[in-house]
Amino acid sequence: MLINVTRPADSVAVLTIDRDEKRNALSEELLVELAETLEQELIDAPSILLTGAGSAFSAGADLSSGDPAAIYPALKRVLEIIRGAEKAVVAYVNGPAIGAGAMLAGACDIRVVAPSARFAVPVAKMGIPVPPELAHALSGLVGGARARTMLMTGLPINSATAVDCGFAAVRGSFDDAVEVAKVCAAGSPATIASIKAAFRD
Repeated sequence: MLINVTRPADSVAVLTIDRDEKRNALSEELLVELAETLEQELIDAPSILLTGAGSAFSAGADLSSGDPAAIYPALKRVLEIIRGAEKAVVAYVNGPAIGAGAMLAGACDIRVVAPSARFAVPVAKMGIPVPPELAHALSGLVGGARARTMLMTGLPINSATAVDCGFAAVRGSFDDAVEVAKVCAAGSPATIASIKAAFRD
């Protein structure tokens, strides 16, 4: 199993990307399992908390499988599930979130970041074309100037900058992220669903 599911509270399902030996790099196999797990847990759990095992959220695409862009269809499905869900999906970014890992964190509704968290999208260095939806989504999260800088230079933003620019909600611990997810779960399901729909429109 590449996705570990735990329940620190009745209202929260924690999905942990459990591939610490590879810095939680995202393979097609892992993303297919993540999509299936999300779909199942979104039926039962009032809210979802997504994080990574060890000291990284995700180092991005699994480069050992060849073309890093090959994971994009599976990644796109995961992002669509998160964005289309009617329940809150919180990310606890416990360390670096690079490339596809940053996109995964960015798809979540709320990001709580550890002090060691950082985000980078080094597509220019890897020669990966940037789809318009990535550029637009990143611009909406960090601002147009910062999005262009991140995409063209690959330079990261740290946890403090992520909070300052509004990409992350707060710097904190895993327990803080669980509390955020619990608060979301305690809200009106219909209102949470309407908020998510409003941000999609």
